[in-house]
Amino acid sequence: MKTIIHDLEHLDKELFNISDNDVIINANGCSNSCIGCFSCWIKHPKVCIYKDEYSNITDSLKNSDELIIISKNRFGCYSESVKRVLERCIGYVLPYFTIRDKHIHHASRYDKKINLITYFYGDITNQDLECLDSLVKANSINLNASSYEVKILEGKVINNVYTD
Repeated sequence: MKTIIHDLEHLDKELFNISDNDVIINANGCSNSCIGCFSCWIKHPKVCIYKDEYSNITDSLKNSDELIIISKNRFGCYSESVKRVLERCIGYVLPYFTIRDKHIHHASRYDKKINLITYFYGDITNQDLECLDSLVKANSINLNASSYEVKILEGKVINNVYTD
């Protein structure tokens, strides 16, 4: 099973090899940002205080073998809406820290390892690409992923719909 987080108006399931069993999360509807209240860590583990369709994202990740993120490049980072969704996934890890790859990261809540694949579209400079690779690598370490990939979509996005 895969969890797909994206900011497109229309997601081409065939293009991204998405099946009916996969969880698709359209980030465009996420208006609540993480407020750092620690509720998903302490009061209600894994569950965000906001009661909306994004409050149980950690269960989707826990049940997935792969996390696919599709985002417009915003100065070497995720789009605002994708970033909001990813912040709401913080309950997937523990509030404690550990050292992995000589850096401090959150301790894993689960032993399971997922693959992280990211697709970025829009104007992307070489400097953006370096930032994106560094960002996704850090995210993969924090999520205890077994691997990560950064892919650039070469097609066009018109009205938030990707076309090859």
